[in-house]
Amino acid sequence: MVNSATGTSHAKIILIGEHSVVYHQPAIALPLPSIQTIATLNTAPSRHQIISESFTGELDQLPVQMLGIQRLIEQLMERFADHQSGWVLKITSQIPQERGMGSSAAVAVAITRAFFNFYETPLERTELLELAKIEEVETHRNPSGLDAATVSSDQPLWFIKGESGQAFPLNLSGALVIADTGIKGATKAAIQAVKEKLETDPTAHERIKHLGELTKAAKQAVIDNNLEMLGQILDNAQLDLQTLKVSSSELNHLIQVANRAGALGAKLTGGGRGGCMIALAQNLSSARQIASQLMAHGAKQTNIQPFKGATTNG
Repeated sequence: MVNSATGTSHAKIILIGEHSVVYHQPAIALPLPSIQTIATLNTAPSRHQIISESFTGELDQLPVQMLGIQRLIEQLMERFADHQSGWVLKITSQIPQERGMGSSAAVAVAITRAFFNFYETPLERTELLELAKIEEVETHRNPSGLDAATVSSDQPLWFIKGESGQAFPLNLSGALVIADTGIKGATKAAIQAVKEKLETDPTAHERIKHLGELTKAAKQAVIDNNLEMLGQILDNAQLDLQTLKVSSSELNHLIQVANRAGALGAKLTGGGRGGCMIALAQNLSSARQIASQLMAHGAKQTNIQPFKGATTNG
């Protein structure tokens, strides 16, 4: 055991395939390593204290909304058969909560990594995901596993409901801008809206199928670094999502602002009815311009994720 250890993770977004993934079409999740969560574990005399933005206090006093974290930490203490050693766990996160960016999964992954580093124990990926699932089950009841898999990965994941995510190469240049409407997403309401649409509108089934086709094309565009094609795919996916009634006036507004500012394409990400939108930029200069315009026109927060081939101009 060491005196101090750190575990890290990062945000994620759904590039494409939200909602259609419910109906066994594929989805693509992207890691966002520039938006981090860090868990730091330090030895302390006879106490188990948590320090975070939403709560500071003893482990057994965690509020109900953090019960998943408590369950995970208790399991980790069992894993290392150590209930006696004192420690202080500090959690810092740049990921906004309830925005579809994997906040709870990122905390779970960072904590797990911190404990394994604290006890100087190698951590296999399968064990990491199983432990993270403890927190996710408590928080989300029936998690797909996609969030934990993506916040702990540096590659995009190809995901189909009922199957494990498959990593594939991220060859993109350019950058992605993520903008927050400031409104909590309404995933359950949006899922119900799609279900009702499918029951009453025969064309909705074609929209779901089309989103699946767009997702397949998006995977190839990511592999081939075809930014222009990927931008068109994002625009087309947004049209489908609007037709399925899962967008919102706030999301539509920010998407229009991004496109006017030079985005190659833009769409909502996650459950919809609020939450965040994403915009694809040709380069970092364009991304900064898009982010500036989004903030000037109502976005509450923006983040820029450069891809590995990103340039300032291009």
